[in-house]
Amino acid sequence: MPETLQPPASRASTASTRLARIVTEVSAPTVLVGVLLLLQPLLTPGVTWLQGITAALFTVGLPFAGILVLKRRGRVTDHHVGVRTQRAPILVASAVSLGIGALLLFLLDAPAAMFGEIGAVFIGMMLCLAANLVWKLSVHSAVAAYFGLALLTPIPAVGAALALLLASATGWSRVKLGDHTPTQVLAGHIAGCLTFTAAMLLP
Repeated sequence: MPETLQPPASRASTASTRLARIVTEVSAPTVLVGVLLLLQPLLTPGVTWLQGITAALFTVGLPFAGILVLKRRGRVTDHHVGVRTQRAPILVASAVSLGIGALLLFLLDAPAAMFGEIGAVFIGMMLCLAANLVWKLSVHSAVAAYFGLALLTPIPAVGAALALLLASATGWSRVKLGDHTPTQVLAGHIAGCLTFTAAMLLP
C-alpha cells in the first residue's frame, strides 16, 4: 500500500509542534529550578554538594514525584498541571516541602546564599499561586525568566541574549502547544522578573 505523504505545510506544522514539545519539556520548571539548585556548589562559595542535592530534592524532586502520583491516580491532567484549578494544592504542597528542605539545610549549616536561592523559589511560588487563584499564568515562562536572569545574564557578552532566547523560546513553546496565550506568557515573564528582583533584596 503506497505511503500517504503529508502536505509540506502539514509536515512543517508537525515539526514545529514536536520542537515546541521538546522546548517545553527541557524548560519545565522542575528541570530549570533543579539545575539551578544543583549547580549552587559551583556558583556559591560555601555550598556543599549535599546541601545542593537536599535543596533540589525538597524544592522540586519530591513535589514532582507527588505530581506523577496524582497524575497516575487521575487527580491531575498532566505532569505540567495545565488545569488552573488543579495548581493551588500543588503549589501549597510544594511550599511545605520547600520548608522542610529549608529546615534540613539549616541543620546542615548551609550558607545564607543557599537560603536566598530557595527563598526566591518560595517567592515565585507565592506569586504564581496568587495569580493562579483567579487566572492562568504561565509558570514555565516565570521560571524561564528567573533562571535566565539568575544564571545566564552574568555570562560576559552573550549572557543577556541567552537569557532572552531561553525566555522567548519557552514562551513560544507554550503558545504553540495551546497551553497558554501570549498574555499569560508575558505575565509569567513579569512574575519571573519580579521574583528575581525580590531575590536581590534578600540577605
